Amino acid sequence: MAAYRRDVEGVGGRLAQQLGRSSVVEVTVDDLDRRSLQAAFSSWASDHAAASVRRAHAAWTGLLRFLVSEAALGTNPMESVTKPKAPSTLPRSIRAPDAVSRLLSVASEPDATARDPWPSRDLALVATFCVTGVREAEAAALSMGSFAGDRGARRLEVLGKGSKMRAVPVDPALESVVDRYLFDRRKRFPKDRVDHPGTPLFVDVRGRRMTVHQIHYLISKLYVRAGVRASVPPGAMVHALRHTFATAALEAGADVVELQELLGHSSLETTRRYLSATAQGLRHVIAAHPSQAALRNLGATQESRREVVSVSSQRE
Repeated sequence: MAAYRRDVEGVGGRLAQQLGRSSVVEVTVDDLDRRSLQAAFSSWASDHAAASVRRAHAAWTGLLRFLVSEAALGTNPMESVTKPKAPSTLPRSIRAPDAVSRLLSVASEPDATARDPWPSRDLALVATFCVTGVREAEAAALSMGSFAGDRGARRLEVLGKGSKMRAVPVDPALESVVDRYLFDRRKRFPKDRVDHPGTPLFVDVRGRRMTVHQIHYLISKLYVRAGVRASVPPGAMVHALRHTFATAALEAGADVVELQELLGHSSLETTRRYLSATAQGLRHVIAAHPSQAALRNLGATQESRREVVSVSSQRE
């Protein structure tokens, strides 16, 4: 919501400049035509990345679609405004093969540079990223009610992009780590309503919901402490843990459709990028196909027959 607001106001400011208005509040619905919007987006694209332009395009398309539905506009001029094509970039996972193990190890130990170290909280947070693949904004939005289900069969109910809810299974190992963090949290904040479903799941040392900025800072410090900062792709930071989770899942033989559901991707094409990101991805998918098993069995049978024929020939 905050990003959409910034995009609407940002491009709106460029639109006001194109129209000779002092600010976006002076722009009227009658000013929203293809030519003025195209000029505003051209200005916006001059100093913003393609991904930011595409996001702003989506925000304005949605806004004008709403105006059309309210009969404030006859047609949506954004349909004629071009946007940059999405680049075919590959997901950027952490290159160090033991990065996750090292991160979990240092997170479980007190940070000597922190004023008020809280290793059980740090471990629960980084473990959640590593074994569920949630986005940092999704992790910041988690509440106690998000950690649902009975012991041994818990799940993480995540509110993702587009306000779509998805359930991610929680392994007993993660459940144990989170329970330990909540035990320590009750001792830190005896009056904290941990049992209330609306109470934040991850909090800072003052007991307030952790912000995306705080999570970003904590994970950055863990990278340095674990000695893997140089292996983290530039610009990925916390999101690199999500990429690492997805890539490792495919390498372990996960189904790409199931991975799509776990990651909360609206398009299967987005998930399929992870297959291209690892040389083993497609190999695992092909090797797991039933036809491959039949072919391997056939090959084994033929090989056995050749051995039998060979032995018979030697005897003769």
